[in-house]
This record gives sequence, C-alpha cells and structure tokens, in this order.
Amino acid sequence: MRPILFGASLVMAATIAHEAQGQGASAVRLRGIGRYAQVTTGSLVVPAGTTTSGSVMVLKGNLDVYGNVDGAATAVLGDVIVHEGGRVRGGAVALMGHVRNEGGSILGVIKDVGPTHNRSTVSFGGRPRTTIGSLIASIIWLVVLLLVGTFVLFFLGDYLRRAVEVVTNETGRSLFTGLLGGLASIPALIALVVAMAITIIGVIFIPIGVAAFFIALSGIAILGFLAVAQVAGIAIARKTTTETPAGQELQFLYTGILAFSVLWIIAALFTWFPVVGAILRMLAFSVTFVAVVTGFGAVILSWWRSRPKKNAVAV
Repeated sequence: MRPILFGASLVMAATIAHEAQGQGASAVRLRGIGRYAQVTTGSLVVPAGTTTSGSVMVLKGNLDVYGNVDGAATAVLGDVIVHEGGRVRGGAVALMGHVRNEGGSILGVIKDVGPTHNRSTVSFGGRPRTTIGSLIASIIWLVVLLLVGTFVLFFLGDYLRRAVEVVTNETGRSLFTGLLGGLASIPALIALVVAMAITIIGVIFIPIGVAAFFIALSGIAILGFLAVAQVAGIAIARKTTTETPAGQELQFLYTGILAFSVLWIIAALFTWFPVVGAILRMLAFSVTFVAVVTGFGAVILSWWRSRPKKNAVAV
C-alpha cells in the first residue's frame, strides 16, 4: 500500500510540474485552493522577514525556509531545509529527500521518505539542541537547585534531615517506596478528581485541586532529591572541624548538587556529537531519576514514621 501511495504522489507531482512548464511559469496555484497552496518547479527560498500566504511545495529542488510558511512545507525530489529564524506552521514533508531543521521551528508532522529511509515524527515547534543552549540550561538548573537547596536547608531543615537519615539507613526501601508512591499517584489523582466532582462546588475547584496535587508531588520530589544530594555530598566531601554544623550541611548539600549537575553539564558539552551526547544525557537522566525516586520514597517513609510521635505529643 505504501509504495502505491508514494507512486501516486509522484505521478501527481509530475503532472503538476508538466502543467507548470506548459504554461511557461515557474510557479502556479492549485485549482480550488489557489489562495492557500503554491507549487514551484525548481529550488525555492522563502526569504527572512517574509510570510507565505499558505502551504508551499517545490518539485525537483530544495525548499529553503528563512522566513515564515503559514502552512505546510513540501519538497518532491528535494529537501526541506528550515534555517535559523525560519518557521513552518504546518508539517514538513520531503518525498525522495530529507527534512532538515537547522535552527528553525516546525509545528506539525515531519515526514521524509526516500529509497533508503522513511521517517515520521511530530514536532511541537522546538528548536534543535545546540551546545551553548544545552550548557546554559544546565547551568540555570544548577543555580536554581542551589537556591532551592539553601532555602530548604534553612527553613525546612528538620524535614530534610529526617529524609537524609532514611536515605542513609534504608536506601533500598526508599527506592522501592518511591516506585510504589509514583505509581500510586495516578490512581490518587483520579480519586481526587472523582471526589471533587461529586459536589457542584467541588467541580468548580477541580483545576485548583489538580494543580495543588502536582505542586505537592513536585515539592516531595525536590525535597527527596535534595536529601539524596546531601547524602552524596557527605560521601564525597570531607568533614572539617573548622566549619560549623550548619556550614557543613550546606557544604555537603552543595557538593551533592554539583555532583549531579556535572553529569548534565558534561552531556551538554557533547551536544554537538549527537550519539555521544544522547548516551550521556540518558546516563544523566537515569542517575537523576533514581535519585529522585529514592528521595521521594525517603520523604514518604520519614513523614509516615513521624506521625505516631506527633500524635503521642498531642495526647
């Protein structure tokens, strides 16, 4: 079926090209959608600062996009190249060619078919990774984590210390609890929505309840990650007698955060090398994921075990 459809598309494209040459024009409009689609024989450049009125197709040539294409960008027997600053608001399709995003933005499906390749993906307008961009993002996350860690240490220190104790003494149980807690969060969210939907007033506050639920999960995950980072910092850094207890805790926390961030920074430095960069990003993601899940479980265990003590004091 796929070869038949592909052959039909080539026949249609050839017919259009023949009509265009017969009329003695390099660009024609398709009947019925004349205001929305432009077909051009040979290579075509959409200059920077310009916007097309609709979709654009080129036959036997490349389509270079430096400006804006309001519809789809299609090339038959050629490539669709979206350069830096270029934007395609529809899909990008290349028959017997490639779709190459070289710093631009594509909204929609990316499809290229050839004798040796067949690729179909969905793009949401994101630009391709660059080494500088990835490195800046990693450094920004490092700064954010350092600031959040400082706040948590000085204002939520008791919760952090209890989580650190659980991670240190029960790492495996924390990881297992974190996995169960993450899986249980989905039915818990569904139960919350159902419970709020029972009443008319509750239906109104469902968006607020869902947002609060995700904020709570994010807070637990961040607190847990910081606990794991501090444990890692304790293992890496050495205790010094010149530092105060608060200073040592801050040193351990910063050391652990830096240790995890270094993985992402190294991966960012190899963004220019797609294969190595992807492997390093996967490694950094795996280590960070295990840390977050373990810390998530440690926070749950520390909170659960602190409940009887609080009840006993209240009695």
